[in-house]
Amino acid sequence: MEVADSFVAPSSPAETWEFFWDLSRVGKCLPGCEEITRLSDTSYRLRMTQRVGPFKVAMDVNMNVDEVEEGRRIAASGEGKDRMGNRLQIKRLAAELSEAPAGGTQVAYAIEFNLYGKLASMGNAAIKRKVEETRAEFTANIAQALGG
Repeated sequence: MEVADSFVAPSSPAETWEFFWDLSRVGKCLPGCEEITRLSDTSYRLRMTQRVGPFKVAMDVNMNVDEVEEGRRIAASGEGKDRMGNRLQIKRLAAELSEAPAGGTQVAYAIEFNLYGKLASMGNAAIKRKVEETRAEFTANIAQALGG
């Protein structure tokens, strides 16, 4: 499954880039994110909890930064699992910043992922609905945190 979104933040590209590296602030914008722990310069662990239909899923997600173009682009991948055997594989999470024509910063992000286990058996419609809710809330939270 793939999810993507973009928006214009009123902050400069440098301020926006700095915001995205302040993981505690980004974590507050991500629905269900309880904690982000830096393990090394390129690896992080996220503690995520979500309710999807009848399931409450709590999992640790290990993320690795795969590439960084300072001030402009970042790409990562990762995976996580919960105690019930549900697994999340994040094939690619990418974010790109560029100067917006009317000022501010154009922020674009995309995530490609797979779900496995009982959670995946709920079907695409239920999963897509939850993903869309999370995407919309995350985008709104990030835009607001950046002054939009």
